[in-house]
Amino acid sequence: MIKRVIEFSEALRTARVPVSLLESLDACTALMSCDISDRGAVKAYLASTLIKDHSHQKVFDNLFEVFFSPGTYEYGGPLDVQNRGSDERGESFEDIADAELREKIKESLLSGNDSQLQSLIASAVSRFAGMEPGRPVGGVYYAFKTLRHLDLDTLKSSLFNARVEQLESSDSLGLKLLNHDVDLALEKVRKMVSDDIRRRIVSDRGADAVARTMRSTLPEDIDFLHANAEELREINRALTPLVRKLASRLGRRRRKGHRGTLDFRKTIRRSIANGGVPVDLIFHKPKPGKPELFVVADISGSVASFARFTLSMVYALSEQFSKVRSFVFIDEIDEVTDIFETSDEIDAAMKLVSTKAKVVWTDGHSDYGRVMESFAERWGEEITHKTSVIFLGDARNNYHSSKAHALASVRMKARAVYWLNPEPSGYWDTGDSIMTQYGLYCDSVNECRNLRQLQSFVERLL
Repeated sequence: MIKRVIEFSEALRTARVPVSLLESLDACTALMSCDISDRGAVKAYLASTLIKDHSHQKVFDNLFEVFFSPGTYEYGGPLDVQNRGSDERGESFEDIADAELREKIKESLLSGNDSQLQSLIASAVSRFAGMEPGRPVGGVYYAFKTLRHLDLDTLKSSLFNARVEQLESSDSLGLKLLNHDVDLALEKVRKMVSDDIRRRIVSDRGADAVARTMRSTLPEDIDFLHANAEELREINRALTPLVRKLASRLGRRRRKGHRGTLDFRKTIRRSIANGGVPVDLIFHKPKPGKPELFVVADISGSVASFARFTLSMVYALSEQFSKVRSFVFIDEIDEVTDIFETSDEIDAAMKLVSTKAKVVWTDGHSDYGRVMESFAERWGEEITHKTSVIFLGDARNNYHSSKAHALASVRMKARAVYWLNPEPSGYWDTGDSIMTQYGLYCDSVNECRNLRQLQSFVERLL
């Protein structure tokens, strides 16, 4: 069991969940007072000792299912799948016809007999999945084959009709609730199929090998450009606590980490007591200054989510800056500072930006060259040596002129110019990307594909 916990902790670290050696030892110690035959208790004990951030729970759950599959977590040994396919009374379902198997699955769902249902699902996986030992095929493929043969649409219809006959009243509300219950029953079937397939794959390849092939990604490591709707929601949920911790750390560093310039006169005066040796250095009282920030963001479809999360973080940290001004563009640029300052929530602000900001000039395709010229002409005089300018975008210019001289004029006036690009650096200067042309006039060009990289940049900026 200790070996399995150590392997599990290592898999969490590989997925970038922060788990220290001491915490791994705490987990092993905690399990000494736990009934390891209770899988739910094992999971709770491990979560309480290894997980410190709620946003990491999903990765923990996925890896727990691999390393502590039912039937293996007590000893960390191989799975016993040879006797699967029969229920607790020893009744075998291996030789029954496919139609009868489906009918028995329906009966188990109606009666709530989960033990029998589990055995039926195991029999269905053995029959339909076509799993081959040693074959490097993912569980999704096997699950698809099994569920296709089970014909869930027909099962849903049959289950619904059987449940309707049991209803005392068939009003619209009752039918709606019944349909919801049937959907939950089918979701149980899908989960049982996936769990059984995962157990078999772990038995064949080992937990470590399966964990390495899993896409266990923390919210702060999800790629902005390739995130689906659920992953975007995960990023959004992780953003608020991340910004809160970052703001606290930056504020503390600003208060304690900065010291003023050397007070030469007082240092020499105090050194007289030490024979003229300046043992104690005296500094002027620090006067930490806050930078002024201009954020210029491309909000075209390809990078809209990246711009949204970056602007969210900037405005959540606005107290760390003396002034924050925001500009958005596609092939026209517009200032939207007032929208963000008057909106209580970033989601509401982004909706107003998409409807009120004048960001389209002709065809609605990104034109960085035209935007650069317009930005320099309209707001260039307001940029001073205290101003840091951050451009957010992929620098894909749809083969228009770059007009990089406009960015050069901005750099001459500004304190610093930074560029955050959500594309992998290997994609820069391919196709219509002109990142290098703009990079010549930037203090730094940074790959910024996820929250972790965005946080790292903000810490360097401040």
